[in-house]
Amino acid sequence: MRLTLLAITTIALLGSCSTLHAQENLDDVDTTAQNSEQALLKGHVAWGSKLSSSGASIQAKEINRQGTSVNYHLFISGLPSNALYSVVSWPVTQQKPSPVIEGASLGKNGIVMCAGRTQEQCGDPSQKDDPIDFAFNATKGEPYRIAVISGENRAAIVIVPNPISEKDKGCTLSVERLLPHFELAYFTGSGFPANTEVGFEGQSYDEKHPVKTKTDANGNLQFAFHPFVAGHAKGTTTVKGVGMDCSPVLKFAWGR
Repeated sequence: MRLTLLAITTIALLGSCSTLHAQENLDDVDTTAQNSEQALLKGHVAWGSKLSSSGASIQAKEINRQGTSVNYHLFISGLPSNALYSVVSWPVTQQKPSPVIEGASLGKNGIVMCAGRTQEQCGDPSQKDDPIDFAFNATKGEPYRIAVISGENRAAIVIVPNPISEKDKGCTLSVERLLPHFELAYFTGSGFPANTEVGFEGQSYDEKHPVKTKTDANGNLQFAFHPFVAGHAKGTTTVKGVGMDCSPVLKFAWGR
């Protein structure tokens, strides 16, 4: 079964530099993600780090790529194989998550599929145990948030088919568009000095975005800002590390 998830439409939301803290569950994402920029950031972070049940995980296996079109199969471990699941999606074009498939099953090696064996299961009875082909037509840096849920059993993943990422001397800096035209840019980093305040400087046209943030015990970091500049419908932002031994330089285009 092929499930195609597409973008893009326009949603306007201004941003600012933020310290992010993950919210705890899907109910919080449902009820607050539409309310503010901080909730949007929290919901996105929570989707990748807090939403899955204890012991559950998803692996995305790329099965085909043609240009910007990328196809995946999803494999889940740590959830019951005899349950029926809802597949939930939260694209950057929507303010909150919504179900896209009901009655999904877990097959061999935990692959997410439409069994098609009963009325409650999704799929064509003539094509039993048909793996769901998750097809994304994504722009650069666009995240796709997918969760597989049955009651309290759930596993969630954030897939970025066309990532924007740069490395320097063991440090990695990446950026994701949390709104369709990069109205809000979310950055993550790894390999930086642990438990240390680090600095970055973003520049869009002549406007600068200085950022100070602190790494965790593993040298990971995260921050966000609004790259748009008044009077410009599109542009390019450059972000680089400041005052560090490793200073990855990352560029991304925003706007229509």
